[in-house]
Amino acid sequence: MRVLDLKRVIQTSHLEIRGDGKAGGGLLLAFQSLADLLAQDPGIHVQEWPFFSSARRGASIRSFMRVSRRPITAACEVTRPDVAILMNESAARTWDFAEGVQPGGTYILNTGRTPEQCALHYRLSGRVITVPGDDVGREHLKHAIGNVSVYVAAAQVVADQPLETIFESFMHTLEKRHVPKRILESNRAALEATVPLIRSGVFDAAAPGAHTAPPFEGYGELPVGAQTALRLSRTNRTADYAPSGIRLRFEDPADACTGCAHCIHNCPEGIILFQPDEERGLKVVGVEVSTFCKLCGECIAVCPEKLFKEVPFEEHWAEEEEVSLT
Repeated sequence: MRVLDLKRVIQTSHLEIRGDGKAGGGLLLAFQSLADLLAQDPGIHVQEWPFFSSARRGASIRSFMRVSRRPITAACEVTRPDVAILMNESAARTWDFAEGVQPGGTYILNTGRTPEQCALHYRLSGRVITVPGDDVGREHLKHAIGNVSVYVAAAQVVADQPLETIFESFMHTLEKRHVPKRILESNRAALEATVPLIRSGVFDAAAPGAHTAPPFEGYGELPVGAQTALRLSRTNRTADYAPSGIRLRFEDPADACTGCAHCIHNCPEGIILFQPDEERGLKVVGVEVSTFCKLCGECIAVCPEKLFKEVPFEEHWAEEEEVSLT
């Protein structure tokens, strides 16, 4: 497997980067910080912008970047990236984050899994880089946010800069936002803690034609001005807006549901399951969480019997994927 030389692409053409994540997950800061780092070289041209859906926090978003030593004239979204970044694993259930990447491209994933596991699961051919950014965030920032770690991993493969410069550029970006000193110190610790946790490998796990970007065939069902399918809530799995590693659970072993229906009235997705009950009018029997539950917390807040709660959830991959490529 021949891996694309990213720095050579910057010299001779233009490097295209695309990131997939969720609103509020730090994807924008990672891209903005990377753009700031690259722009320190006066000979580098950088084009960077995000694309949001019209939905709330947790909705799928994409960020795009082009980098070159030549003037950049393209202004469309990136559809055939040389580097694909996955900030949040649940975003990959909505979109093929590797779509359009040619064999030999680079993939950067915020995950606790190994590069080999990710190559097999997502069928990737090229250089696969993983970093447990959420874990770093929990330890140093008290929040499962992986943007610091993803920034470091991306900067090491794209920017021709020493580590200290990579760190200082990120800190400068935060300082411009007037971030409190204690938060700056925590981010500095997260930057330094990331480096030994980055893992990388080269794999050839994609089938022929996998992740091929479809040709443009018109806008189809997209409403006027939508630009991309990210604007279409009716075709999005809003369950993917929820934080990774958590799911809603309804438990009523003592048959305590009073039939008040507060959860039913307040659920914005209409996914509370219930049945008629002679004494109470109705009885809640469950909740359909796999497709549309975005963990807004409305049912948890209004249930007088506290029958709804958030619980840890780990998505298990198929056992047959847990095999060696060698």
